[in-house]
Amino acid sequence: MDVPPSIADLDAARQRIECHYAQPLSVAQLARAANCSPFRFIRSFQRAFGLTPGQSLKARRMERARELLTSTPSPVTEISTAVGYRSLGTFSRVFRRATGESPTEYRLRTRKPVYVPGCFVRMYRADR
Repeated sequence: MDVPPSIADLDAARQRIECHYAQPLSVAQLARAANCSPFRFIRSFQRAFGLTPGQSLKARRMERARELLTSTPSPVTEISTAVGYRSLGTFSRVFRRATGESPTEYRLRTRKPVYVPGCFVRMYRADR
């Protein structure tokens, strides 16, 4: 009979999602790490943390994507790959469902302009 996973096993699976979100993670892999069947693992994980493992993985990926879109000049394609999506289309669709706007729209709305001191602007003027 399938034994329910311990809280320590579930927490280890959640930590694995947190640290390895950019890698392909399956429920079967996480369940094996927790020493139980995938179905029992999903139910136990959701009972313990309020989200299924898949929802938790998607939430972590979206959190990191929002950070990268706001803080880096990296192209959206690179960001989608960096957070674990193989397809830009899939990333864009999931991102839009999660935030209500496309990755580009999100970046334009949240990106803060880089501060360049006036002395640098005067020193490196293009008309000289």
